Amino acid sequence: MTEHVVSLASLFLLTLATSVVPGPSNFLTMRIAMRRGRGPAVATAFGATLGVLIWCVAALVGLAALLAAAPWLYKAMRIAGGLYLVWFAVALWRSRPEPALTEPPPGAAKAAFAQGLAICLTNPKSVLFFASVFSAYVGPDTPDWLHFAAVLVVTITCLIWQAGLALAFSAARAAQAYARAQKPLDRGAAGLMGLFGLSLLWTSG
Repeated sequence: MTEHVVSLASLFLLTLATSVVPGPSNFLTMRIAMRRGRGPAVATAFGATLGVLIWCVAALVGLAALLAAAPWLYKAMRIAGGLYLVWFAVALWRSRPEPALTEPPPGAAKAAFAQGLAICLTNPKSVLFFASVFSAYVGPDTPDWLHFAAVLVVTITCLIWQAGLALAFSAARAAQAYARAQKPLDRGAAGLMGLFGLSLLWTSG
């Protein structure tokens, strides 16, 4: 029992470290928080968390074994993720500055949720984490309760981190700072996402 508790604690630390590392999901949540406000930002956090939950389930049903048996599938995921990120980066680069919003536009939360989910599902970093690190904690020799606990640890950790970003960057001061510098901030985020997407395409060749 003690061994399993220690295992879950190490999984929590690994998940937290992975969540904190700058990546597409973090950039998206921060941007939506500053541009659309708290509601859509929290929706983005929930979308990203749903993506994490889907990857957890995939790991439980044998994601690592599937990728080992079909290496081309991981390569295809990297290419699809790279193309999506490049497309998203281009759209973000070309987006026009908007006036500061007192209320998010209709459908903003729904669109933000879908974007958060899509970014998480197309991020090869997620595939690598759940096919290697997470799968090591939910092997066939571990008890069922540990599988459930591991899913809870990863999902709740990701949700708390993403929701924390949403709340922090939707604060009035952050929103006002973004309103004053939308274009350079959007293009900076677009550049980072585009470079990440291109790096995936480059290493998939």
